Amino acid sequence: MIEWAEKYRPKSLKDIVGNQDAIQKIREWGESWKSGNIPKKKALVFEGKPGVGKTSTALALANDFGWGIIELNASDIRNEEHIKEIAMRGSLYETFSDNGDFLSSKEGKRKLIIIDEADNLYEGKGDSGDRGGRKAIIETVKVTMQPVILIVNDPYELFKGEQGQVLRNLVEEIKFRSLNYKQISSSILKMICARENIIVDRNILDRIAQKSGGDVRAAINDLQMLAQGKKTITEKDLENLGSRDIVENIYSATLNIILSMSMKTSREVLNSVDEDPSLIMQWIDENIAHEYLDTEDLSRAFDYISDANLYLGRIRRLQYYGFLSYVYDFLAAVSIAKKHKYGIHGKLNSPDFLKAMAQRKRSKDYRDIISQKLSKITHQSQDSTNFEFFEIFMRIFRNDINFAAWNTVILNLSEEEIEFLTGNENVEKILEKSKDIMKKMGNNA
Repeated sequence: MIEWAEKYRPKSLKDIVGNQDAIQKIREWGESWKSGNIPKKKALVFEGKPGVGKTSTALALANDFGWGIIELNASDIRNEEHIKEIAMRGSLYETFSDNGDFLSSKEGKRKLIIIDEADNLYEGKGDSGDRGGRKAIIETVKVTMQPVILIVNDPYELFKGEQGQVLRNLVEEIKFRSLNYKQISSSILKMICARENIIVDRNILDRIAQKSGGDVRAAINDLQMLAQGKKTITEKDLENLGSRDIVENIYSATLNIILSMSMKTSREVLNSVDEDPSLIMQWIDENIAHEYLDTEDLSRAFDYISDANLYLGRIRRLQYYGFLSYVYDFLAAVSIAKKHKYGIHGKLNSPDFLKAMAQRKRSKDYRDIISQKLSKITHQSQDSTNFEFFEIFMRIFRNDINFAAWNTVILNLSEEEIEFLTGNENVEKILEKSKDIMKKMGNNA
């Protein structure tokens, strides 16, 4: 079965929904490469939450300009030697397309080097094999004669420290904002239903989109699950989605695998968890070094994780999901990698990008914070402002950019609060207008 998220991945930049300012910058960058004028910033960094279209945009760019692609995943190949071997070599020389055609840079043909999950570079110490990945990326960007795109969920991890600052000066950052649920529902889910001949009410699509939290991939996966074996999706079908908490489910699965001494038990746990196996693998990878105190136990566990990651790579490359069973088998085998029985030595740690996801989830609803600010100018209690005034205020804020800009200044609203009030629409314009207002106010003071 083909995943709809892949089947309906945009083939061209013009098909990308949302983030049009970012798409325009990316298109202009591509035109510079095509014309032979190598841009000052030879690498772009795509920043944003999972599922906002970063990888799809990079692939669409290459498709639009007829470029070849060298795609690396930094969590798979993340040390200096491997990145130099693949990325740097590819950045310096001409290449051939997948069809065997020569791609001449003199004719505007290029290779696009995509390094996904670039924020997952692990800068090991001592004799660790996972060292110098960021250094190799810096060297690649400096000498490249081909366009480079780095894709990250958390830019802080990529740009922290002295090397991070060096890299930041070499690249142009492109921020991708999450789509609001109406964009996901009307522009993406509705289109897929039409092509798959699925009959569904618009309100149901809206609810699927709302549940995704701006993650387009998650929304499409949920739609495909509901449509499995049927041509009509009803209100009752929505009950099958349930209420899933990704972090809680994966935490529980990781805990079971680390504590268990039975591969069978761990396999059953994995079968019962409806979550991305790559996320579970990263949780295990993050925590076993703290829990498996015997080095031989730890070595065997990492061998199994490595094997699981190998099959995940094959799934991504070949789109053959029959390998998923092997992924789960190797992850479950982490339980029997140990010869000693361990207890948990503290609370499990989540990978950094999952911490960021959880923080964003906790801070999603800014209604009370904004109501508290509004109550000071409405001269009402926070509760009264919340229930009597807030909806009207938010409606005007969404439909009147000048009103939004003035109130951004008056209430000292943060960018995140503006995103909440507008549903991620016109945020840049509001921020620019609010800055102009503050400048004028300063000049008149």
